[in-house]
Amino acid sequence: MAAPPVRGLYVAEQATAGAQLYAIRCAMCHGARLEGTYEVPGLTGKFVANWGGRPLGDLSAYVGRAMPQFAPGTLSAEDNAKIVAFILQRNGYPAAPAGTPPGGLRGDAVLPAPPPPR
Repeated sequence: MAAPPVRGLYVAEQATAGAQLYAIRCAMCHGARLEGTYEVPGLTGKFVANWGGRPLGDLSAYVGRAMPQFAPGTLSAEDNAKIVAFILQRNGYPAAPAGTPPGGLRGDAVLPAPPPPR
């Protein structure tokens, strides 16, 4: 039996703001399109699939603790949530319904495997 669809792991406005932060804080290593390099993992496909079945809070905690590589742990909780929201959006995960107030990520939500490409 298939898992029920995941709804609203983040707010769309978070992902929009996260795109700007990603360009400044992350793209230099992970690439402008989240593609990664030979030495740095991409942030689409396999990367997010590796987090499948784990609480979203685990991914958020990892990013907050280990990134950016040149200054680990320097992202504010708010900026961390925005960047993770952007990564989720780029991997096809759904945003919360319009009108949902911005806030933290749904850390208790279990992250399913990424949706199939459209």
